[in-house]
Amino acid sequence: MSTSTRLVSLLLVVALVAGAASAPAFAQESETPSDADTQRLLEEGVALYNDNVEELDVSFARSLVAGRTVNVYVEDGGETRVFSASVRDDMRIEDLSTGPDSEASTRITTDRGTLETIAESPEPMAEVRSALSDDRIRVNGERGHPVDQVVWTVANTFKSFFL
Repeated sequence: MSTSTRLVSLLLVVALVAGAASAPAFAQESETPSDADTQRLLEEGVALYNDNVEELDVSFARSLVAGRTVNVYVEDGGETRVFSASVRDDMRIEDLSTGPDSEASTRITTDRGTLETIAESPEPMAEVRSALSDDRIRVNGERGHPVDQVVWTVANTFKSFFL
């Protein structure tokens, strides 16, 4: 896998799995089977990512997300589940929690079907790359963070050269 591909894949994985904390849907009090499934998918992604982070070239991603908090929005039918997590300086994911973090600078948006496809794929990194390429996974600057919004707008404009 090329450095560029690893970077894009890493960015997606970081964003995707960053929300792997708990299951309740945003603005919901009770846990439904769908919530538990979403939590399981995210937890598996975080574990896979953290176990393999040293094998990935994360140099470019490090400058964009290391030491920051990200929000992950997972659309599931008519509901959107929101998770947040911190990305350590060594690019491992920690402090997973339910709901958005107002300090998050990066916003990742996807849907439950995409998470399931990635989780079931024999080559999850290739599936992440594909999902980034066709916008099933979208990475943007979080609202209220205009510099990050501009940075991610530029990165998204040129992502086809890296995927």
